Amino acid sequence: MALSRRTLLRGGVVLGGAVALHPCDPPLAWADGSGMVVRQATNIALSHHGGTGRIVFDAVNSLWLIPVAGGPARRLTDDVEDATWPSFFSDGRRVAFQSFRDGTYDICAVDLSSGEVERLTRGPQYDLDPSVSPDGRRLAHVSDTGGRSAIRMLDLRRGRAESVIGADDDRSYHAPTWHPGGDRIAYVAGESTIETLHLPSGRREVLHTAPEGQWFRGTSYGPGGELAYILADGPRATLHVDGEALTGQGEEPAPLPPSWMSRTELVYGADGEIRRRAVGGSRPRAIPFAVSLAPPGRPPRVRRPVSLPEESAVRGIAGPVLSPDGSCASFRALGALWLLRLGGKAEKIVDDGYFASDPAWFPDGRSIAYSSDREGVPNLWRHTLGGDEERLTDLPDGALVPSVCPKGERIAFQDESGATWVLDIATGRTRKIAAATDHPGKPSWSPDGRRVAMAVVSAASERDAAGHNHIMVVDTTTGDTTTQAVAPHRSIATRGDDGPVWSPDGKSLIVVIESLVHRVPVAADGTVTGAPVALSPLVADSVSVSAAGDVLFLSLGKLVLVGGREYVPPLTCKQPAPPPKQVIRAEALWDGRSDGYRRNVDITVDNGVITSVEDARPELTPAVEAGTVIPGLIDVHNHWHFRGRQWGSRQGPLWLAYGVTTSRSTGDPAYQMLETREAIHAGARVGPRFLGSGEPLDGTRCYYAFMRCVTSEKQLRREIERIIGLDYNVVKSYQRLPVKLERALVRRMRREGIPVVSHYLYPAMATGLNGMEHTGGGNRLGYSRTLSAGAGRTAEDTIRLLSGSHMWVSSTLLFAHEMFLETPDLVEDRRTKVLFPWWDYERLLQKVREAPDNEINKAWTEGDVDLLLRVHKAGGTVVAGTDAPLDDVGIGIHQNLRAMVKYGFSPREALQTATVNAARCLGAPDLGVVRPGARADLLVIDGDPLKDINDAARIERVLVDGKSYGIPELLAPFEDLHTPQGAALPALRSHGCCRSQKGN
Repeated sequence: MALSRRTLLRGGVVLGGAVALHPCDPPLAWADGSGMVVRQATNIALSHHGGTGRIVFDAVNSLWLIPVAGGPARRLTDDVEDATWPSFFSDGRRVAFQSFRDGTYDICAVDLSSGEVERLTRGPQYDLDPSVSPDGRRLAHVSDTGGRSAIRMLDLRRGRAESVIGADDDRSYHAPTWHPGGDRIAYVAGESTIETLHLPSGRREVLHTAPEGQWFRGTSYGPGGELAYILADGPRATLHVDGEALTGQGEEPAPLPPSWMSRTELVYGADGEIRRRAVGGSRPRAIPFAVSLAPPGRPPRVRRPVSLPEESAVRGIAGPVLSPDGSCASFRALGALWLLRLGGKAEKIVDDGYFASDPAWFPDGRSIAYSSDREGVPNLWRHTLGGDEERLTDLPDGALVPSVCPKGERIAFQDESGATWVLDIATGRTRKIAAATDHPGKPSWSPDGRRVAMAVVSAASERDAAGHNHIMVVDTTTGDTTTQAVAPHRSIATRGDDGPVWSPDGKSLIVVIESLVHRVPVAADGTVTGAPVALSPLVADSVSVSAAGDVLFLSLGKLVLVGGREYVPPLTCKQPAPPPKQVIRAEALWDGRSDGYRRNVDITVDNGVITSVEDARPELTPAVEAGTVIPGLIDVHNHWHFRGRQWGSRQGPLWLAYGVTTSRSTGDPAYQMLETREAIHAGARVGPRFLGSGEPLDGTRCYYAFMRCVTSEKQLRREIERIIGLDYNVVKSYQRLPVKLERALVRRMRREGIPVVSHYLYPAMATGLNGMEHTGGGNRLGYSRTLSAGAGRTAEDTIRLLSGSHMWVSSTLLFAHEMFLETPDLVEDRRTKVLFPWWDYERLLQKVREAPDNEINKAWTEGDVDLLLRVHKAGGTVVAGTDAPLDDVGIGIHQNLRAMVKYGFSPREALQTATVNAARCLGAPDLGVVRPGARADLLVIDGDPLKDINDAARIERVLVDGKSYGIPELLAPFEDLHTPQGAALPALRSHGCCRSQKGN
């Protein structure tokens, strides 16, 4: 691809430099002054060429060229190329790099004179960490071809590659580097060793072994055979040469290969700069650079209302299952379980105020199994149509997502950790058939009742936990398991209700792939025997099958039979009447904007809206007499249904009890989200105003159960059809959606007024995304481009881009466990003890126990808040989000506020991130403030939160749209529930959703 001026402009970034690529290249600064020039970048990878005295480096996921003296940078690749990790060819005319242009990492080479890009590798695998041999004839790189992290050698003349190490082991590999003699390479193996491989003989040698708890990154051979590398130890990283440290405290080199300028001098990225350092020297020198970036793109204007209409058709149909005779379906909607006779009426069959979910038919069609937390822990129950309720299990670790076997005598289910069990109904005995995996899909029985199939994630390699949603089949007799792809390099849509579901003849599995229903041919033991065949062109979710083989699925809120009719459930979501007019009298009112309190005021609320805020009138009798009143809190980033079944009916009251009156999910199973949004709006469930999104859009690989792998423009159009049809409040482009598809998504969402967010800052800023979720979220590179890998520190480019654009940044301070030690009240609070499921309370206690020894969590929290505070002071928008339940539901927002205050925010500034700032990013000026015309979302507090941020949690009463809840009222349904202690708890891991480091 020739890198023309037109290509550069289309890519979103232009630049000039000391040596122009073309006489017409644009200047460094934009003529109208609208562009941004940045002079720092986080986690720079670079390559130096001694013969030409030039450095190529990556910044904002593009390659740039500067002379060794520094100066304005010339651009080598466009935004869409998504280029990182450069390596010079020996002649200095070309540079190899890794490109994400096509949605997987390929090794490419760019010609420095023409700008032409040549693709050296292609395919569904990730090819990473390129290193060109000294003679320019071979290229070593890391690849996960064949499902293993291995080092491969590419013969550049023949275009052929072969694995030289790692294809037959289970270690991860990083950063191969060539010895100057060209006969060997060094590399990082398994994180903790640096080895060499002598290519002619295949002989391996261990050069360095990391001390316990430390790990290596970024190897680089010097011209005399010296070996430089990075050693990481928690929040610290050190550049070493042959075992001797070159850098010390106060400097954090990037976890990437340094480059040698001579036998005695290196150049490397550190603390946002490019630095050169003599091997024997004590101080580095910065090499200045400047890159000119496009002005911020126009983001979608938020035009989605924060509340549903007063009355609307129900679309939140969660977990529908077709009856054995195919005449009706059962599902969850509006906080209850329903029976719908297809083409007829809907009948509510379970509705007691608790969380009942995942109905599964018994083969006689007269009863269903389901899970309910009415006794405290979610367990299995049997509902006989027109009859009684029977409890089937009483298990401390819970029983979720039941599946009844074909003869009706056994039920497969999963516990809260993701382990799969079988219940023998006659004896009441349970037996584990599969160990816990990360959010496995709903189980399905084979027709002979011997096997259970479910969706599980299979990692792409030891280096990349993301991969594809595969089919796991468990033989319940022998315990043997097999895992296989639904098709090569393809995923089951989600690990939820999207299959696999066994057909009654045992010859196929029904699954959703790329948002279409497919039939996958299988042998009797579940082995896939052929390619998937699409059964319908309609956007699909949630498959089930009748005893006769009829296939039912959801499509944009409708129930659809394959080859048959579409059914709209005759249900209405109707908002209840608002409470009567009332007056709240406050001794002190903070309105969300002012510097201090207004004293002795009456707040009049009518029809859920504040109609007046005026000095208290003694002749009025208030409905509520309060000490301090502030606006309700807004959590802009959580995932309600990430563990929605485990939290059940407790989650809504817990959010309210800690003052969250508006909760926004940035990613959830779409129909679970819709059901919760409608149930709360209709008053069928207790909880904050809920704004939501369906599944985040990822690329060809996914990790989380509720992500969608998007592989093509055609599929993206289907995903957009679901987004619009189900009325998302926000869309999240996760980690692996390539730039080209992300731009198409943003363009379409701009027309719909739906905000788009991601983990990325650039080119997201130029594309026009609305916000960056997390200060340094998980990244397809494996390291952040906004926070350093060790201490989590931020370079100035991040601050400049965030504060100078329209993007907000959410706080999501997941690692602020130190706050539990300083202020343990949230752990001991009755709200926490009553409303947390026992397993999540135990995990909370474990965080408290580990907090004193976890120095990296403390460093990351301090670094996160440093970023947030600098953005705030520079005029950017910081909003409060928790990422719960990856953080703690309810109490997480107070941990965020407290950590912000500890590290520099004033209490008022911190509270504004959860009120007026958050309301702005929701497009809701009537939230987050107390003024006439605003929604009556109010907190009654015993204390002075503008003086002591801890007092923000001392909530006595909460109002949402004027409806008032006292704390005892929220706790009452759970006060006397049985909460037994269960088995040993597996740890809940974030898996890089926010960011990860070895051992954390």
